[in-house]
Amino acid sequence: MQRSAAWTTASLPHAITAVKSRMRQVAWRGLAPFGISPQQYQLIMAMAEKDQRCHGDLAKCTWMDKPTASRTLRILQERGLVRSEVDPTQRRRVLFSLEPKGLAMVDALLEFRRFMREGMEQGLGPAERQQLRALLGSVMDNLDRMEAELSEPAPKKA
Repeated sequence: MQRSAAWTTASLPHAITAVKSRMRQVAWRGLAPFGISPQQYQLIMAMAEKDQRCHGDLAKCTWMDKPTASRTLRILQERGLVRSEVDPTQRRRVLFSLEPKGLAMVDALLEFRRFMREGMEQGLGPAERQQLRALLGSVMDNLDRMEAELSEPAPKKA
């Protein structure tokens, strides 16, 4: 598929936003048969990879903010896909795990994950994939730095 000339001159924030938007559109379509959102998919797969994870760990490993992870986990619980239980070693912490209904989805969701990964990397060689990951990592580092700068208290005026 041929991209317009505007694609090559688009600002980096605009290009990344466009890619993220398109990726979410494809994900919504692919996840529609399961009746789950892309965020719900991310949390289910994170719990499939490691059982009994706390809310903060799940938010961090999926790059979600904590309020979004909380809302999404609540929806998954209401649908009977996820359960929560108090951590026996730290009473103030809650651990999340997949219910049998959620576990039953995982094999099909692994196929969807393969579809997304292979589809998005099609036509890119191993070196290009690695370079893209490194470049996106640098962009993420810059955004983390920018967020920290914005979180610092403003200097007091004399």
